[in-house]
Amino acid sequence: MDATEKPSQSSAPPPPPPPNSDSHRRDFLLHLEAYLARRDGVDKLLKISRYAAKIALASSLPPKTLAPRLKSFESSVGLSRKAFRLGKFIQDVNALRASAGRPSSAVDLILSAAAYGGEGVYYFLEQLVWLSKSGLLSSSLARKCEKISAWAELIGYAGSISLKVKEVRKIRSIIEGRKKITGSKDGNDVEIRKLRDKLLLKQLSLVQDLSDGLMVLGDVWDGKGLLTDPLLMATAGMLSALISTHKNWISC
Repeated sequence: MDATEKPSQSSAPPPPPPPNSDSHRRDFLLHLEAYLARRDGVDKLLKISRYAAKIALASSLPPKTLAPRLKSFESSVGLSRKAFRLGKFIQDVNALRASAGRPSSAVDLILSAAAYGGEGVYYFLEQLVWLSKSGLLSSSLARKCEKISAWAELIGYAGSISLKVKEVRKIRSIIEGRKKITGSKDGNDVEIRKLRDKLLLKQLSLVQDLSDGLMVLGDVWDGKGLLTDPLLMATAGMLSALISTHKNWISC
C-alpha cells in the first residue's frame, strides 16, 4: 500500500479520561467557583471560620499567646459577615409579598409574616449595626439595634420553625399516601425517593433553625441562663454553618 493510502490515526477518538483526570478536577473547581460567587457561599464559609474560632476559645485549648489573636479574628469575621448582608432584607420583603399572594390559611399567613417579617427586620438592623461598628454611625446605636434585632430574629425563627414543622408533616403524609397508591412497602418508587430527598433537606433546615434559634436565645438573655454556655453556643453555630454550607453547595 502506498504511503498516501495509509489510514489517518488522528481520526481515531481519544481514549476516555481516567477517573482522576484534570477534567474531573476542573468540574469540582467550576462548582467551587460558582459556590464562591454567591454571597451566601462566602458568608457560610466565614461562619464556619468564626465558630471554629469560638469553639477553640470556649474549649480553652489554644495557648495564651494565640487566644487574643483568635478573639480578634473571630470579631473581625463577625463584622465582615454583617457587610455581606447589605440589602439582604429585600429577599424577605419579596418572600413576604409572595406568601401574601398565595392562597393559604390565616395561620400560615401569620407564621409567614413572623418568619419573613422578623428576619427582614433583623437583616435591616444588622446594616445599622455594621455601620455603627465600622465607625460611620454612633457606637451607642449598635447596642440598641442589636437588642431589637435579636428579638426580631427570635420571632423570625419561631415562625420559620413552625412553618417547617408543618411542611415536614405534609411531606411525610404525601410519602405515606404514595406508598399506599403504588403498593410499595420499601418506598423504592422514583417519586418517593425524590420526596425523601426533599424531606431530608427540610429536616436539615429545621435543625439549622433550631441551632440558630438557640444562639438567638443566648443573645436575648445576654449570655445568662442554662442554655448559654459558650461551648454549647459555638457548637450550635458550627452545626448551623455546616448544614447551610451543604444546602448552598448542592443548590448551586
